[in-house]
Amino acid sequence: MPTLVVNQGAIGDLLLSLPAMRLLRKVKCDFTLAAQPYQGLFLKKAKEVASVIPCTARAFSELYTGSIPPLLQYFDDIWWFSRRRGLVPDVYLLHSNDWSSQVIFTVDEGPDMRNCAMFQFEQVKKCLGMEDESIEEFLYPMCFSRSPEDRQLFDLVIHPGSGSRTKCWPVEKFLETAEEVLKHDSSLRLLFVLGPAEEEMGHEIMSFVEDKDGRVLYMQGQDIMLVADTLGGSSHFLGNDSGISHLAAWCGACSIILFGPTQPGIWKPPLANLQVIISPASCSPCGDAYRKCTDVHCMEDIQVKDVTEVLLKHLAR
Repeated sequence: MPTLVVNQGAIGDLLLSLPAMRLLRKVKCDFTLAAQPYQGLFLKKAKEVASVIPCTARAFSELYTGSIPPLLQYFDDIWWFSRRRGLVPDVYLLHSNDWSSQVIFTVDEGPDMRNCAMFQFEQVKKCLGMEDESIEEFLYPMCFSRSPEDRQLFDLVIHPGSGSRTKCWPVEKFLETAEEVLKHDSSLRLLFVLGPAEEEMGHEIMSFVEDKDGRVLYMQGQDIMLVADTLGGSSHFLGNDSGISHLAAWCGACSIILFGPTQPGIWKPPLANLQVIISPASCSPCGDAYRKCTDVHCMEDIQVKDVTEVLLKHLAR
């Protein structure tokens, strides 16, 4: 019974689905993942899925006309990971003797507001009749993670970006934190990582790096496999609520993640190797309300001294 899992999220969203997809793989033994091409190929290379097809293919747009194109007729067991039922093609919501279809909601929008990873895992567990399964068994690190003694690449990796500017701590505060950490221990090896869409931060970071005589390095726009391998070989990570922060935690780095408008209880990785720092702003977190906020100051309210204190405690261990 060929199984298709459709998950069109960005890398952070996919990683929140990882425990649920691992449970599916345990039961189904194999499945094909339909995802954004970049993210799908990454999970295949990471050995989390056996095969992938792009959810951007013409076959997926044809679904919304009410028919199932030949490419997708091969699959008779479909699991659609979606935030809302209305985003799933109607044809897969109809009862059929030719296929079985399950919708797994990716975000708990009910009164409980559970962590996304736990919420998805519980739904898959119920659909499979696997009530005895525990999510803890599926929280093992990704294949890029190395043992503590082999994490000799960098002492600290910093990613100051995010998918939304309103979720970003000011870049100058990241630089101040890095400066304080180096004052405490000048032998530490630091790396700044930026995505291809974060060029506006690059000039400030490059100036900072050039002034540090090779003690701090800078990497931008690199393939996600290289980023994952770098995180898997580094001991600590500092970043905002972003996909790279999720990746760092899943690659086993001791991660410190800064949260302002978004709710950490819902969006943080369900892992033990991370610590969350929440904005002291009285309006934080506000959930999706930040998208309409005209005075988003919650990330700016996080103090350098507080982040530095937490970071130094972890580095000392």
